[in-house]
Amino acid sequence: MQRLRMGLCGAGLVGQAEHAFYLWEDRDRFDFVALADASPKVRGALGERYAIPHLCADMGELLRHDLDAVVICVPDAFHPELAAQAFGAGLHVMCEKPLALTLSGCDRMIAARDKAGRVGQLAYMKRYDPAFRAALDHLPPLARIRLISVEVNDPDQDPFVRHLPMVLPDDLPGQLREQLSAATREQLGETAGSDADDESRRALANGFLSAIVHDVAVVHGMLLHMGAELPARADFGARFDQGRGVQLGFPIPGGGRVSMTHLNLPGVADYRERITVYGDDRIVELVFPAPYLRNMPTGLTVRRTGPQGALETLAIRVGYEEAFSEELRAFHAAVTMGAPVATTFEQGRRDVELLISAFRRSLT
Repeated sequence: MQRLRMGLCGAGLVGQAEHAFYLWEDRDRFDFVALADASPKVRGALGERYAIPHLCADMGELLRHDLDAVVICVPDAFHPELAAQAFGAGLHVMCEKPLALTLSGCDRMIAARDKAGRVGQLAYMKRYDPAFRAALDHLPPLARIRLISVEVNDPDQDPFVRHLPMVLPDDLPGQLREQLSAATREQLGETAGSDADDESRRALANGFLSAIVHDVAVVHGMLLHMGAELPARADFGARFDQGRGVQLGFPIPGGGRVSMTHLNLPGVADYRERITVYGDDRIVELVFPAPYLRNMPTGLTVRRTGPQGALETLAIRVGYEEAFSEELRAFHAAVTMGAPVATTFEQGRRDVELLISAFRRSLT
């Protein structure tokens, strides 16, 4: 098996809790060569933990090393610039979600990938979850779906990463903080409009683009499996609880609907993410655990009416493979064997387009 010489750009929450660990663990596929992070404290700690040969302050320094590919998990506003740099250097790229905060940023990343002729994969880990993949085989035909319901209550990550050896980046350069703040403000202004207030921007950045994007990606994958595309426009969007809660909805072919709600609820240390497909002859439900917990299988349940009107419930457990590990393995297969990319940049752009439309609906 060909080993890819890998770099990791960004070792914040998901970089530390997931990507660094799995790049280090899967030695058959990856040679974890280099880490770039602006925090000397973070890159020093992870460099020692995973015996990473090259520790870098930024992407420019990372690209001086002989790499095949890079995982980008920096703040969202930096995705387009750093992906363009990596593609320009001839690397394959896996990028965290959302693809970008603006449609123009998405387009820049797609154009850079196409010009380089390299693999670009979006890190929608739930699409690589074994239970999600199994659920596809149990979905009713699209025309028989009445409702796809998504409901998430999320207390943020703290209760689920306390047991991990996380290192706080409390030594980030002040200039970088200012640069990130300015880039985020500019891009959110482009997407939301310059007159959007702080609550609206918080709902856009945190609720729509950074939170419920995960579930949009899951529904997008279901629709693609059933031969349909995610619509570019939502016909319903709302925000509540000062932007901590967001909702969106849209019709699907055959007369059904999709309804999604995400609520940030930091006062209760409980995470629930339920995606339920209501067909006229079955109910298929996925219940995802908190994303930073390992070896916690996603629940998959299928309910039907059986003989004599009895309810039949089928609980399916496919395995204990980790979604974060599986998406990296899929990336490896795309780079080394030309396997199809399941979560393309084009899909990520469509997801962002839908989310922006839902946000704009919430302003009316």
